[in-house]
Amino acid sequence: MLQKNTVEKTAFELLRTLMKDSQIDQFFLVGGTSIALRLGHRKSIDLDLFTQNDISVQDLNKHLSKEYGFIERYKAHNTLKGEINGVFIDCIKYDYPLLKPLSTEENIRIASFEDVIAMKLSAITDNGTRLKDFVDISFLSTKYSLEAMLDFYRLKYKNVNILSVVKALSYFDDIDFMDEPVNLIAGKFNWEHIEKRLHDMIKNPQKIYKTYPI
Repeated sequence: MLQKNTVEKTAFELLRTLMKDSQIDQFFLVGGTSIALRLGHRKSIDLDLFTQNDISVQDLNKHLSKEYGFIERYKAHNTLKGEINGVFIDCIKYDYPLLKPLSTEENIRIASFEDVIAMKLSAITDNGTRLKDFVDISFLSTKYSLEAMLDFYRLKYKNVNILSVVKALSYFDDIDFMDEPVNLIAGKFNWEHIEKRLHDMIKNPQKIYKTYPI
């Protein structure tokens, strides 16, 4: 069962509506919202929708604008970003193969934890500015060991340097702590607890934790 209290009602209803739209039925949910809906650990406010097919950005923009009042914020080849009724939405073609088939929960197509974890580790390694990426990985340690997470990353992206991922997980200088606040449902947010969990995961890569880092 999805943890719908992690997403504003307007965002969740929009997501369900989009998933029923036959013109965009190739898209599936990834990102922080896909984690929050299943883990129930924090609030999430945006919708990241990926597809493995080419996107006609012009046609998609026209359709979303006509049907839902979509406001474009950014577009590029195979990428369209904007908002609908205050809900930020990204529609992106994703070239990497899925590790596991999509699941459908309450009529929402959603990428596996394995795939989303690999994407989160990639974002941390390539960028490392989003606090929520670190938070999500630390909370996912209650379901997967770091060793397993690194295996997902390796399988998804092939010829990668795992050491660079481990280093990125313990490098926090680039994190934008002034960005969107982390609104935990599981407890009060404390960065020191997140940092401690991440360091401990690196020291104990085979460990799956029994409690959240709160």
